[in-house]
Amino acid sequence: MDEETKQIDHEVRLTAPEIANIWTQYQNDTMAICIYKYMKEIIEDKAIHNIISFALQIAEGHIETVKGYFVAENYPIPHGFTEDDVNVTAPRLFSDEFCLTYTYIMSVYGLAGYAAALTTNVRRDIRNYFVQCQDETMELFNQSLDLLLEKGVFSRPPHIVPPKSYEFIESNHFLKGVLGGERLLNCVEISNIHWDLKKLQLDKALCMAFAQVAKTEDAKKFIWRGVEISSKMVEVQASILAKEHLPQPKSEEAEITDSTTPPFSDRLMMYHKLLVGSATIGLFGSAIATCQRYDLSTHYSRFTIELADYMKDGFKIMVKHKWLEQIPLTIDREELTSGRQNDKK
Repeated sequence: MDEETKQIDHEVRLTAPEIANIWTQYQNDTMAICIYKYMKEIIEDKAIHNIISFALQIAEGHIETVKGYFVAENYPIPHGFTEDDVNVTAPRLFSDEFCLTYTYIMSVYGLAGYAAALTTNVRRDIRNYFVQCQDETMELFNQSLDLLLEKGVFSRPPHIVPPKSYEFIESNHFLKGVLGGERLLNCVEISNIHWDLKKLQLDKALCMAFAQVAKTEDAKKFIWRGVEISSKMVEVQASILAKEHLPQPKSEEAEITDSTTPPFSDRLMMYHKLLVGSATIGLFGSAIATCQRYDLSTHYSRFTIELADYMKDGFKIMVKHKWLEQIPLTIDREELTSGRQNDKK
């Protein structure tokens, strides 16, 4: 970046979307630091340990940079998550394989999040920073995926037989698929189902782990309800693949131990569940936009409504326990005006 651009960036205040992006990143990365510090303590496999250490290094680097932006803009540094939210001496809750799969899936979510953040940033230095975040996360994605493949524990998406030639759709029957489906899945629909199913399976296993170690009764019940919701979604998605004689991704449930000692605070686990829930709703929205069978769109729409209702209950629990940190708000001009009028009286 040239000196002129640096000077312009220094003089231009951050916009609301830019503050939202770095504020959200601070929450997510302080949470990630807690999780990876714990995982680093329990992992025995050296190759997986190196990847978790790399993930931790990335998150810690982000926090230092983001703090600098908040200070420069005279914004208070968020609370985020701290050492109070993690117990690195807790017994093993996850297998080494689960930790690797978790890191891979979180890198997928991270890449999507950074791409979205990048398009809403205006200042050049902020854009450059999020490009750097994307590059680092892409390296983490590649390393974690390569190791999963090397260890033979990665479920590859299904293959399909190549068609003999291209063709055009000639009937609206192509769109139908209600009550069992009147046509086979296309490759876009297979992609949506496979990858969404893979993420749902990880989320289900993570909810099982969090529910068995949560201390607060309403948090425990809420997270276990997440297990039940994920189970239904997994069943529906898996049945669609099974009907077409297509394989489904490997379940992660067996990678959770029987420990009931919490490595993380209930606040962190609740936040993590809501974070993944938000990302999942986004995935379902993308699937609705790209699926061409009515029955699939119906499933995804139903999933979205149920998950949104579930998320609302989660927010209520977070507010009840004062676990939900307030993102910066705009100024209430009406209140300021009323205040001035009262002062004049």
